[in-house]
Amino acid sequence: MLIEVMCDHFLDHGQKRGKISFHPGLNAVLGSESGSNSIGKSTFLMIIDFVFGGNDYVDRLKDVQEEIGPHTICFAFQFGDDVHHFSRSNTECSEVQKCDSHYQPLPDGRLSLSEYRGFLQTHYQMNLPSLTFREAVGRSMRIYKRENLNEEHPLHNVSKEKDEDAVASLLKLFDLYAGLEELAKRVKEANNEKSAIKQAQQYHLIPAVANDPAYKKNESRIAELTAQRDELEHHCTGGLAELEAFQAEQLISLKEELSALKRQRTRIQSQRRAICAGCWEEQQSRPNYKGLLKFFPGANIPHIQAIERFHHQLAEILKKDFAEEDSNIQAALAHIDSQIEQLEAKIAQFPCPSDLPKTVLKQHTALEIEIRQLGTANQNYENSKKLAENAKRCQNELKEQRSERLHSLKLKLNDEMAIINDYIYEGRKTAPTIDLKDKSYTFYTPKDGGTGTQYKGLIVFDLALLSLTCLPVIAHDSVILKQIEDGAIEKILGLYAASPKQVFIALDKASSLTPESQKILHSAKVLQLGGEAGALFGRTWNTKSKSR
Repeated sequence: MLIEVMCDHFLDHGQKRGKISFHPGLNAVLGSESGSNSIGKSTFLMIIDFVFGGNDYVDRLKDVQEEIGPHTICFAFQFGDDVHHFSRSNTECSEVQKCDSHYQPLPDGRLSLSEYRGFLQTHYQMNLPSLTFREAVGRSMRIYKRENLNEEHPLHNVSKEKDEDAVASLLKLFDLYAGLEELAKRVKEANNEKSAIKQAQQYHLIPAVANDPAYKKNESRIAELTAQRDELEHHCTGGLAELEAFQAEQLISLKEELSALKRQRTRIQSQRRAICAGCWEEQQSRPNYKGLLKFFPGANIPHIQAIERFHHQLAEILKKDFAEEDSNIQAALAHIDSQIEQLEAKIAQFPCPSDLPKTVLKQHTALEIEIRQLGTANQNYENSKKLAENAKRCQNELKEQRSERLHSLKLKLNDEMAIINDYIYEGRKTAPTIDLKDKSYTFYTPKDGGTGTQYKGLIVFDLALLSLTCLPVIAHDSVILKQIEDGAIEKILGLYAASPKQVFIALDKASSLTPESQKILHSAKVLQLGGEAGALFGRTWNTKSKSR
């Protein structure tokens, strides 16, 4: 529990106030008998909230931060026999410093605010699934300027919080949320799956049908196409039925590649024949020119012999070129023959005759592809319906489980509040009632909507939480307490004082209360504040004449 708080800026008529010590049960901060305002009662409760990991002391009390300036709050908690000292400044409030017993910082003792809250959560044994320390404690620190003073919405930590989230926090505090959280994850996953397939269908990323009539139309078309495919397979010599659509596509591709290679081979063979036809053999004997001279006595035989020698040389060159070209062509033909052989071997591995016409294969493949697409569309439609049904089933299960737990929690809370209320009013007045729905709640006192009754309801509700849960502390400001009649206040103070946990309150004009109330407050007083120099920081700043 929290055992002390101190700050060098806490003054009482110019003197440092020193350590302010606390105890189990009621810890009362009392104001003046004149009811002076702005003396620091609510501010001190905000500092208690600050010590318990809150931020509103810095975020909401801007006048304090401006008037007092940089300052550090020192405090200590005791758990068992161990005392832990800390400090936290208003200028570096995102960190908490571990200290020794004299509040000197320890080496490597800086904690993030999250780590510090985790420390408190562990040592207060509040390790409930999905519940943070501040989510639990902050809701019952009801202090002026915090947003949880709405007497009709006691579960809200801030005014803008959704009812559903506030109810969930209550379930977490009673350790009733773990199973619901797992169900909620299943609902989210189911809805995500349903949305994913729906969007894929909308954007035509997968084949789909929109409704039952389209589904049935596809079924009819599948039956028609299947009959055509079966008839085609029946008229073909074995193997076609065993041929999958993707295999047929591969086979068509191989056959087309084979045809292309064969055409290429035919063209090259034609080229080789043309080359071979253009070749001639060299003359084996010397040409005889005597016959030529007989008819042309004046022929220039040496000149003719020179031309003949030129032709012979040219023939040698061409013969060499033709031979080289023929060699290249034969190599190309050999390569093509090898490729043809490999393709024919691949084609032979398919479970259908290798000489099956491509037109038949293409027709069979087209039928298979359309059957497959229509079947996939219908299968996606079936999956979509199953996912929608699963999402609905998970949602209904979550709603049912949540409803059962909320009903049980409502009964437990209302029974406890009735016991507390009967003690306060000796059974004469109606108790506050909470009604918990799946995504909303109501809180009221039947047959009594008065201001005092409504604020009393807040107090009774927090006392019920203090009794039924691991909640370690609550704080009630005077803005709540001053609305309640004296007789009821006496009983409420008695309940505060009897609690084994810590209750912090702010109250003034104690002498106007019943003698028993005064006795309880005197015993529980941890801090007495007054006007002017008796204020928390030794001065007030809410009047124009006040010098700074």
